[in-house]
Amino acid sequence: MIKLRDSIEGEESFESLLIKRRSVRSFNPKQITFQQLSNILFASYGTINNGPHKTVPSAGALYPLSIYVIVGKESIDNLNNGIYRYLPITNSIEIIKEGDVRRRIAIGCLGQAFISKAPIIIIIAANFERMKYKYGNRGIRYALIEAGHSCQNIELATLSLGLVSCPVGAFTDSEIVKTLGLSDYEIPVYVIPIGNEDK
Repeated sequence: MIKLRDSIEGEESFESLLIKRRSVRSFNPKQITFQQLSNILFASYGTINNGPHKTVPSAGALYPLSIYVIVGKESIDNLNNGIYRYLPITNSIEIIKEGDVRRRIAIGCLGQAFISKAPIIIIIAANFERMKYKYGNRGIRYALIEAGHSCQNIELATLSLGLVSCPVGAFTDSEIVKTLGLSDYEIPVYVIPIGNEDK
């Protein structure tokens, strides 16, 4: 388990972040910092004041999302490439699988090559069954809404750190599931490459 750093506030106003928000599909190979990764992951699904609430609302406080981060080779100083799972309660990450799988993720996203150029890729997965247990089929909608909340937090946090991102929904579920080694109950919802814009 790797403990993340406490969040540091950005300097831009909320309004300016909303105005600047856009999808960017061009990344340069510049590294991102461990602090930037920490801030983005906390924004995605972090636990507030030791719980039970997180940075996004959740129907019935069931919190069905799992957040994974793909770290590319030499993308972050002192952090090995591989697949990590975010652990909100301890604000830490644990490695799931070693190796740079960005190209495999890009192939799984219908060959969108720009994804493999980003230093990190965040993947949001949802456990629909957890929501359906309480809300029936409408629970699927609630889980998708929650994933949207998390993705918007990720995008705005990314911008506040001077980085760019591009939420991707076009992918083959089975390829993402296989690459990450997801459980039968985890369904990928978003693939979000993040990095510095190649201008």
